[in-house]
Amino acid sequence: MTNQEFSNQFDVLYNNVMSNQAPGLDEYEKSVFLTKAQNEIVLSYFNPKGNKYTEGFDGNERRQIDFSMLTRVAAVTTFGAAKYDPRSAGVKSVAMPEDVLVFVNENLTVTRGEGTTYLSVIPISYVEYSRQMSKPFKRPAHYQAWRLINSADGAETPEGFCDLIAGPNDTLTKYTARYIKRPNPIVLVDLDTEGVSIEGVDTTTECELDPILHEDILQRAVELAKAAYTGDLASQVGLGNSSQTNLGVPAYGRGRTASE
Repeated sequence: MTNQEFSNQFDVLYNNVMSNQAPGLDEYEKSVFLTKAQNEIVLSYFNPKGNKYTEGFDGNERRQIDFSMLTRVAAVTTFGAAKYDPRSAGVKSVAMPEDVLVFVNENLTVTRGEGTTYLSVIPISYVEYSRQMSKPFKRPAHYQAWRLINSADGAETPEGFCDLIAGPNDTLTKYTARYIKRPNPIVLVDLDTEGVSIEGVDTTTECELDPILHEDILQRAVELAKAAYTGDLASQVGLGNSSQTNLGVPAYGRGRTASE
């Protein structure tokens, strides 16, 4: 769906839902709702509890196709000294991709002894890491490595870095990550003359997601526009219950709904 199609169909659906009672929206306002709808749908796919069907990214094959346009692979061969709890060899720091939204899967290539070994990288929470490090054997399983995300303080990218924890005698040679990138905002027209922007973008930008998701984004944007216009809690809950997307109640922010 092109930007013009987004704009025209938004007007049709919005006027139909509101029975032509609400004031019209300009291109900037429609861009805000479309971008918000896109972000909600993307994030809900990675949290099964955030959508009606309780299906995550790998819930079915369509979900993978939906995000094929945003799937990226990053390979890193340069490692720095560990910036958090560097207790022994085999712990290195690596810069995260600048546009990462969610990691899908990761692997690590290491030199172990005289040969090359491939490890599956397992994300580990801070609590679990502390628990594991209190045990006599303070390392991942034989063919695994841990990944611990740290802050952006002193990192090479704004998104920060992560520590990769392998075996004490492993030499890290390559880290490969498949991830979903953050989608660009949907900006229907150039905004530079109006002095406004959306997520720092003020030039025309089309939706990056697979066209199969465009109808869901459009429908959700109209629902959000109606919820913003009516404003009362009852109408927002009712709108969510009758939503034609998989999200349900319109969200007030990431991870929050009208019922919270």
